[in-house]
Amino acid sequence: MCRLQKQTTFRKTKRRLNIRGRKLKMKMKIHGFILFLLFCEFRSQPYPDKLKSSQQIFDASKDSNQETNTIKIGIILDTRSWVGEVVQSCITMAISEFYMLNEQYKTRIALEPRDSRGEPFRSIASAFDLLENAQVHAIMVPEMSSEESFLVTLCDKANVPLLSFSSVSSSNKHPYFLQVAQDETSQFKGVAAFLRAFKWRNVVLIYEDTEDTRQILSHLHDTFRDSDLDAVNDIAITLKATDEEIIKKLHNLRTMRTSIIIVHTSVSLSSQIFKNAKMLEMMSEDYAWIMTSKTMNLLDLQDSPVFESMAGAVGFRPYIPASSKLRNFTLRWRREFQRSEIDMESRGLNVFGIWAYDAVWALAEAIERAGTQCFPNRGGGGFKLNLRNLDHTRVSNSGSTLLNEISRSNFTGLGGEFQLINARLVHETYEIVNVIGKGGRRVGFWTPTCGFTKEIYQFTDNCSSDGLETIIWPGFSTTAPKGWLLQMSGRRLRIGVPANTRFPKLIGLSYDQQTNKATTDGFCMDVFNAAIERLLYKIDYEFIPLYGDNGSYSDHVYNVYLQIFDAAVGDITITSNRSQYVDFTLPFTEFGVGMVARLDDKDPWFFLKPLSVDLWIMSAGFFILTGFIVWLIEHPINVEFQGSLGWQIGTILWFAASTLVYAHREKLQSNLSRFVVGIWLFVVLILTSSYTANLSSLLTVQQIRLTKNDYIGYPKNSFSEGLHVNNLNFQDNRLKPYSSLEDYYDALRKGSKNGGVGAIIDEIPYIKLFLAKYPHEFAMINSSETTNGFAFVSILFFPEQCVCAPCPSL
Repeated sequence: MCRLQKQTTFRKTKRRLNIRGRKLKMKMKIHGFILFLLFCEFRSQPYPDKLKSSQQIFDASKDSNQETNTIKIGIILDTRSWVGEVVQSCITMAISEFYMLNEQYKTRIALEPRDSRGEPFRSIASAFDLLENAQVHAIMVPEMSSEESFLVTLCDKANVPLLSFSSVSSSNKHPYFLQVAQDETSQFKGVAAFLRAFKWRNVVLIYEDTEDTRQILSHLHDTFRDSDLDAVNDIAITLKATDEEIIKKLHNLRTMRTSIIIVHTSVSLSSQIFKNAKMLEMMSEDYAWIMTSKTMNLLDLQDSPVFESMAGAVGFRPYIPASSKLRNFTLRWRREFQRSEIDMESRGLNVFGIWAYDAVWALAEAIERAGTQCFPNRGGGGFKLNLRNLDHTRVSNSGSTLLNEISRSNFTGLGGEFQLINARLVHETYEIVNVIGKGGRRVGFWTPTCGFTKEIYQFTDNCSSDGLETIIWPGFSTTAPKGWLLQMSGRRLRIGVPANTRFPKLIGLSYDQQTNKATTDGFCMDVFNAAIERLLYKIDYEFIPLYGDNGSYSDHVYNVYLQIFDAAVGDITITSNRSQYVDFTLPFTEFGVGMVARLDDKDPWFFLKPLSVDLWIMSAGFFILTGFIVWLIEHPINVEFQGSLGWQIGTILWFAASTLVYAHREKLQSNLSRFVVGIWLFVVLILTSSYTANLSSLLTVQQIRLTKNDYIGYPKNSFSEGLHVNNLNFQDNRLKPYSSLEDYYDALRKGSKNGGVGAIIDEIPYIKLFLAKYPHEFAMINSSETTNGFAFVSILFFPEQCVCAPCPSL
């Protein structure tokens, strides 16, 4: 029976595995079929004529009298975009000019261009075509999106280097991916330093809602967190967002009160954002707009109305040092292509074209250093496309060598020093641009080593952190925004201050009848003034003296609850009942209440109190007796216990005294005397331990005896009477209220028998103030965290609550 059940279970398990296997095979066939259709569609599309002409440039640069080895290099770009056109033109010129200057080289690059038309799947199909049919040894891609990240994996499997001019950061887990562009995450430290320079802590981030940008957000937030900055909100906007949607998000931004805005979007979306921001009057002197290189790299493509809407914004863009090499190339580039492209001269060269030019020179030099033997004809099998399992795809034999040679590249190109570290271009200098007029004006630079500087000196490591030039902010203001929008009705804040306080050192108020102004001082006011100074905006306020019935602080809190005052400052205690009607700030003093009492008078023989008189007499007797017994045993046989009478008496006393600290030096020869000394040392250990413990207790804990016949003091007009004193089980006629430190002192000095009190209960800040004035006669003997400290009071709004309600019990 058991065997039959096992066979049945085995058949069911096998049937389920077969079903899962068929489903998995079906999915793989579907994926392969989709890629096959894309690949066939790509093969059926003819290449544009301008891409075909790149081979003609290669033929023109080739020396017919010298045998050369042709190395095919693929490039995938969108010829309909301006970036694609500039990159393609710069790559073509780079190949031509490189081999004109190096005619003796035995290798030549043959460009294999493919047009992606801005579609990620077409880029993937182009990569398959380049690897399978063209059998290229490297691929260049100007820009990459998250959807095209499959290209990186594909080139890793084929061992073919992939050079990207995109500034979007990529992980280091792809060994054949080379980022020949400035990593845009490196600018975030510069943005954080810019915010700190103007003492802005809270910012709002507007970013483009794409997978690439969402991945970069974590780097930005980590950088801000390390710099003690806070992105209070992240606002995502899609490329297809309408003006109505953008206006709605900008309206929400205005309610956040933060006026420092970082824009990390493409230039097309940024222009749409700034157009609507200007319409909403958000390009005023209260706002600061900071743009990243994602916008600034292609900002020159925009028209004049876009620059007008961005007036006053500040942007970070990669710094391309000016040089005669770059200037001459720019002239050649314009002269070569302005005839065929009308907008070439008006739009100008961008940073992607410069990076592409330098990348081609690095690639051509790397190919020549690798040698012709490293690039055998990849005919025959070559790259074999396996859509179902990329692990079994044939790989390039020259890929690793070419990758190493490219990584070793180090020269001065159009964009400055060209060097790759960790597969990324080493270039962390950013140019700070203030958008004023067409193209904006440079106000300085930022580098990780020098910080902000007005000048960059080439060919030297010296730099000076001399800050930035004057920035023209939105609204054509030269004063930096405060970073915070203060939305007030225009009236002064009425802040209540207790007028009749018990402790002027905590909160003191004097009112000048002639000037009709109140002046304040004390610890609480110092805390309030320090908090006001740290605000990034100015608050207009006035102090109003609070005169309640009998000076009760509950009345002061109730006045704020009734909105007679906007806030109240002073030594106001946080309680749960008060928190139901008003709002408190964070506490700025210690929590709890304590009890203070008078110290016992010390006499000169205080050190003898740890042990009783009988114990002292008995210890002294055993002290002498032990020395005598040891002398009696050791005298006949030990020379150290012999001598004159005076010497022997001194030896007895000295030996007994030295045993108290275990420092006796006399060597005992009798086992009996050693036994006696051992017992005595044990007794000494017990005596010294007891004495130390009792003495410590007397010095640290005041022995105060409170009985039901003692009087207890408490602060007058304070909640402490009902909250704490009544819980002590003392009779009401034994409780005495006091109002000042001097009253506390007199009552404790008299004591309960002479018309005073035995102890006083109050909050810890008051007790510490009392002990600071009278440190030698009194001490705090007990404390408990039953209150939450002092804080300031503000209005707590309840729309449905009537402020005319009867006075609550606060």
